[in-house]
Amino acid sequence: MEEQLIPIGILVILIGFVLLIIGIALTAFKGKTRTEGGFIFFIGPFPVLGGATSKEIFYVLLIASIALLVIFLLLGKRLIF
Repeated sequence: MEEQLIPIGILVILIGFVLLIIGIALTAFKGKTRTEGGFIFFIGPFPVLGGATSKEIFYVLLIASIALLVIFLLLGKRLIF
């Protein structure tokens, strides 16, 4: 299982870059657009959230919660001591 995680991680990163490039290209042709965003990063076990509005913070928190749930489900048996 561990040997499969590195290629999967690289693939997810590449898909993210492709989606980012497609999004930039699509918004460049539309003219006036309003861009909003948010971020999350962890310092140890503590999450740090940021965003332009509470709506972005909600979406970032939702995506992070789903990602952590998937990680715990995939690695749950290894995390139990």
